[in-house]
Amino acid sequence: MRNGGLVTPFLGALQACVSVLLTMCYGFAARRLQLIHETTINDMLGLGVKLLLPALLIVHLGEQLHLGTAMNYIPVIVWSVFYTSASITLGHLLSHLLGLPQWVTPAFSFNNTTSLPLLLLHSLGSVGSLKLILRNGETTSSAIDRAQSYLLVCGVISKTIAYIVGPKMLQDRGDSLSTSEERHRTASIAEDEQLTEETSLLPERAQQARTSARNAIRQSTHWLGSLFPGRVKQELLAPFESPFADVAIICAILGTVLGLVPSLHRAFFFDEEDGGIFNAWLTASVSNLGALFTTLQIFMVGCKLGITFERMVAEGHSGRIPVNAITTIFVVRLVLWPALSISLIYGLAKRTRLLGDDPMLWFSMMLMPVGPPALVISGLAELAQASEEEKMVIAKTLAIMYALSPLVCFSITGALKASEAVLKEKG
Repeated sequence: MRNGGLVTPFLGALQACVSVLLTMCYGFAARRLQLIHETTINDMLGLGVKLLLPALLIVHLGEQLHLGTAMNYIPVIVWSVFYTSASITLGHLLSHLLGLPQWVTPAFSFNNTTSLPLLLLHSLGSVGSLKLILRNGETTSSAIDRAQSYLLVCGVISKTIAYIVGPKMLQDRGDSLSTSEERHRTASIAEDEQLTEETSLLPERAQQARTSARNAIRQSTHWLGSLFPGRVKQELLAPFESPFADVAIICAILGTVLGLVPSLHRAFFFDEEDGGIFNAWLTASVSNLGALFTTLQIFMVGCKLGITFERMVAEGHSGRIPVNAITTIFVVRLVLWPALSISLIYGLAKRTRLLGDDPMLWFSMMLMPVGPPALVISGLAELAQASEEEKMVIAKTLAIMYALSPLVCFSITGALKASEAVLKEKG
């Protein structure tokens, strides 16, 4: 295939998408064959969010973020907030105009920003698709590590916003949840994004230490919030009501400190002969934990969908498939946002210096708004006390959207070719 063609990168992207879908199907099959119990699935989902993902965040953010690359993360933060806010606005608008169910709004607003894109990166690397946008002398593994750090920062921001505004999208259902009860249930959802984990993974002393650290952080944030008006204070403190946000924010701060402080960066991430006294044992062990997250989480998502359909069959709450809702979500997440993000990031990267000179940054930002809805919307429906039939409809919608996820290959191909074009022009 001649250089510059579309077929080769398209086939590579398609293979990567299919591999992710098959990984999910393996989880679904494992549950259907009763190879894994529901309690185990719940434990593993909670383990992923509370231990494996934080380990991945610390290592990748700390390793990739240093004084020379710090400016690359500013566009990621701005873009993550912008596209998530725009998705929320668009979701409210379309839901109102088309008369769609209330749960469709968060499905518009929040896409899968962690496990799916992270596993896609590894699959793209294995089929060689990322070679199109590698800089001279760069290895695929180093490029993947850098892209992962960008996507993890985006994931933290997106999920934190989801836990702030997601429940409010469903508050007008007429339920009578008090503020304290609502926060408690939101926190329980945020524990693992799947309404599952009920027991702590830590021994009693570790739990006490974590509680003390969390209380110290909350006291400082409440003091800071007291300087602002009541409504502003409520919005500022909302992220710290979520256990996920507690862990994510602490790990993001820790990774940032390890990355930006030169002596710490050298000690934790350099080779031993260059002063990396912690790299070979401590950093490596944390990295091993983080490496378990991507594949395991997608596998467990398949297991969780298997449980949902078992309940659907047992209880008879099948629900009608909302064709209008699925079609609209599909168009927004797999057609509209890819077209907008690829065009906008391509234009900014080509004509300005705002996005630097890293093609993996351009590629990652193009794909951040793309993909199926995050599974957290099923938790938001639980918070809103949706009927069993509505929960089953949501489960069907999620299953259909993830079945359609290989169509992301078109977006991946467009992002690869757009990033390659900018790289060639600037190179």
